[in-house]
Amino acid sequence: MDGATSRLNKGGSLKVVVGLNLVLVVVLAIGGYRYHSLVLYSAALHQFVDSAGVGITLSALVLSLKPASSRHSYGLARLEVLAALINGVALLATTVWIVIEAAHRIEVPAVTSGASVAELGVIGGVISLISFLLLHEKTPSSLAIRINALHFAADSLAWLVTIASGLLIVATGAKLIDPISSILVSTLVLLATWKLVAQTVDVLLEATPKDVKPSEIVTEILQQSDIADVHHLHIWSLGSETPALSAHIVFTESVDLHVAQVRTDAIKGMLSEKFHIDHATIEIECHPCEAPTH
Repeated sequence: MDGATSRLNKGGSLKVVVGLNLVLVVVLAIGGYRYHSLVLYSAALHQFVDSAGVGITLSALVLSLKPASSRHSYGLARLEVLAALINGVALLATTVWIVIEAAHRIEVPAVTSGASVAELGVIGGVISLISFLLLHEKTPSSLAIRINALHFAADSLAWLVTIASGLLIVATGAKLIDPISSILVSTLVLLATWKLVAQTVDVLLEATPKDVKPSEIVTEILQQSDIADVHHLHIWSLGSETPALSAHIVFTESVDLHVAQVRTDAIKGMLSEKFHIDHATIEIECHPCEAPTH
């Protein structure tokens, strides 16, 4: 299944996830207000950000499937990367706010209904788990979908903490358990989100994909017929599923244009087969170019 087909198949799942989590946001907000629970308020805000993030992802994935144009010659593949970055930054910002609010609640604790927190935690946990299963892919592709799936995986764990928090409040009556649990949940979310946010920044900065080794590519190219040297090699990502490459290759001796094209096509075929790089631009030379950098 190619990337476009995978994204189309995920469109329906994304719509279901948005609907489920918006319902959960309303339930949690009402519960937080009624039971004076910061952990439920923070969960409601968190789920709202996740719902908005899934909506942004859905819109970005639909737009990214539009064909290339004269203005956007590579298409709009990076929209889903931008969506992933927006989602990640928004989640990090709201999580920091929750930690600050929880620290204030430690100083001035509020009365919280532990039983109600635990009951709503079960509901939230079920919805987050369903959302994760709908978005999870055995072979990860879209960075935006991956970051949303990771959010819901972290949410599922966070809801376990929420349930435990409610039960502890019932058992001990301790007021500090609610804000402390909020900080613990926020820490889990921060750890889960930070890595994928860094990956989106790498794509936007056109860093070499971490699963691609330039030295291996150079070695494979030099093993092709009549190739003496490879330089000005650049590898980057057009989107989370679309690596691209440009390079200069030097032939061992003068060859005619037909032979040069045959050799170049063979290199492009090797790059596609072994490294999954389908966007390759190769400049051919009969001797190394003079410019030391490119």
